[in-house]
Amino acid sequence: MKKFLSLLLLCGLFTLSPCVQAQKWQGIKKALSAKQIKTTAFALRGKVESVIFRAARLGQAELLVKPQNTGRKLLQVSSLAAFAPARVDLPSLKVVPPFPFESNSKEMYRGMALKADGKDLRYIMLNGMEVSKSHYENFAAYDNNPYPDGTKAIYAAHNPKHALHFIFTEEDWDTYIPVIFHIKKLGWRDFASIPHDVPPSWIYRVSALLKINGQFVWGELKLYKGDFVFMPYPVKNPTGK
Repeated sequence: MKKFLSLLLLCGLFTLSPCVQAQKWQGIKKALSAKQIKTTAFALRGKVESVIFRAARLGQAELLVKPQNTGRKLLQVSSLAAFAPARVDLPSLKVVPPFPFESNSKEMYRGMALKADGKDLRYIMLNGMEVSKSHYENFAAYDNNPYPDGTKAIYAAHNPKHALHFIFTEEDWDTYIPVIFHIKKLGWRDFASIPHDVPPSWIYRVSALLKINGQFVWGELKLYKGDFVFMPYPVKNPTGK
């Protein structure tokens, strides 16, 4: 338990402003060993993830709460609806916090706006993306093969900044989930037209924008026994590596 609380204290520290971090750090230093203090942010996030999954496996959902005097929550929820941003609160990219990843040579990005209940998101995470559900037609397939006119295709961008333009919904939904899928990189253009299904093995990561304690937070979503586990990203993460 002591180790669990120490990890959560450090995780919360990374979400605070530099000024507040400095104040919190002085107190935390007294409770942690020098070896723990030197742990990097991403090694720490991996440890926190393992703690979350272990707690979920033991049915200890009560452990996944906001640690006292720290930042954002680590959440395990059956439905995302309670954390879905309101459509009126997301009129444009001007109010969206910076996406914490830059372009990666091994992946590309697809932005989507999905229903707040999480059912479509869960389906994609388990089954992949089905081209039959796409609203777009093939333009220039990543494999350079010819396809009949009217062939549907799934689009993804090689730069996450381009994918962010597609996290807004045109549907009449009060709330929804903005999502960026990190998928296998295909082709060489700035975007990829994929005229076939995208299997779940091609989806490397799912980043979602949720509203936690009144603030928009980017984090990674995973599934554990049917439930979503949301892990906020460190605020400062310029490379995503």
